[in-house]
Amino acid sequence: MNSALADIGMTITQPLFSLALILIATRFLAQLCGVSGYNPISIAVRRITDPVVKPFSKLIPSGNRFNAGGLVALILCQVLFIAIMLSLIGRFEAFNILQALIWSALGAAGLIVSIIFYSVLAIIIVSFLAPQSAHPAVEFIWQLTEPVMSPLRQVLPPMGGLDFSPIILFIGINVIRVSLGHMAVAVSLPNFVIGI
Repeated sequence: MNSALADIGMTITQPLFSLALILIATRFLAQLCGVSGYNPISIAVRRITDPVVKPFSKLIPSGNRFNAGGLVALILCQVLFIAIMLSLIGRFEAFNILQALIWSALGAAGLIVSIIFYSVLAIIIVSFLAPQSAHPAVEFIWQLTEPVMSPLRQVLPPMGGLDFSPIILFIGINVIRVSLGHMAVAVSLPNFVIGI
């Protein structure tokens, strides 16, 4: 493929797939964490991702919170992205479905961990700048992070009103990121895979 056309194709493909994957991963996490379905952010994310996630959710049985269809949609969208990117860079013959599934699973895990990391960071910033805010975005992020933070708060002893659970969570997230990075190297993950 012409190098200019390939560059244009990648310039269009990467942001579109990044946005789609972030939204699908956010939907999966929101359902897993029990974020209110009546929150305007939840409604918007659900409406935007329904065309991709709903068919898989109908095919694959899911629990009350764990949406296996959403996770499969996330991984398969990443596989499609990998196939398109390999095609654009002229290496489609190197596409291997099993390898692409492994790469996609690692990318999905990395993306979910990143969403949790940035959500916790956002809730810390909001707690300093607007501690009493009832904005739907703040409620959405709080409900997304609370299931992860609450168990840590219960384990940590009281420290005079200070909450050190984010620090422990950030250490855990960094351990997971380092582990995912080593796994990515072990499976020769290309640098264009979203999430790592």
